[in-house]
Order: sequence, then C-alpha cells, then structure tokens
Amino acid sequence: MEDKITLHKRILRVLIIASLFATACLIALNPAKAISEEINQINYFAIIGFSFYLLSLALLFFLNSWGKILFTIYVLEGLVARWYGPEYIEPSESLFLLFTYLEGMIEGSILVLIFLTPMTKLFKSVKGHL
Repeated sequence: MEDKITLHKRILRVLIIASLFATACLIALNPAKAISEEINQINYFAIIGFSFYLLSLALLFFLNSWGKILFTIYVLEGLVARWYGPEYIEPSESLFLLFTYLEGMIEGSILVLIFLTPMTKLFKSVKGHL
C-alpha cells in the first residue's frame, strides 16, 4: 500500500510540473497576452487567476489539503469561465489548441489522483470541506 501511495505522489508531482509546462506554453502561444501592447491595459483578472493557479499547484505539490480545495475551485471556475466566456475561434492545426487540450487532460488526471486514489488519505482533513 505504501508503494502505491509513493507512486501516486510521484505521478502527482510529475503531473504538476507537466501542468506548469503546458501553462507556460499556453501563455507564450496565446495571441491575447495578459499584458497588452499598451502598458496601461493590464489584465488584472488573468494575473490574479494565474496567481491562484500557482498557489493551488504549490499547495498540491506539498500535499496540503487547501491545495486540493483551491485546485478544485480553479478547475470549476475554469469550466464556468469557458462556458459563459466569449468564444475563441482557433484553427484546428493550432499549437495553442493542442496545449489547451493537453492542459485539460493533465488537470483531469490531477483531480482523479487527489480524489479517487488511496492518496486521498494523505491530505489532512479541513473540517467540513471536501
């Protein structure tokens, strides 16, 4: 049982690093940058969202229970934002689209690991939350 948990911890940490890599590629390839051409037009929501994302991944990396909660909130917020946000038309051969799907698969894998494996027991309980 300990070997499985150790393996799951390693897989989680590899997925977190892969998620950071995919996100960095998305930021580099995104045509609508967080900071526009004019310095007065900074997208503060994108910066706050990215900071929230980094915090949740850092807490998950160290198996903190708040990381589990914050990462789940981040993923749910992303689903709501994509559902109600503006539509973006990307060509099917776009590298940006590839990394978008890759990031979604990695986030889903992280959610499966933190909720549906024996590793769930490693996250100390936060009273009444998840």
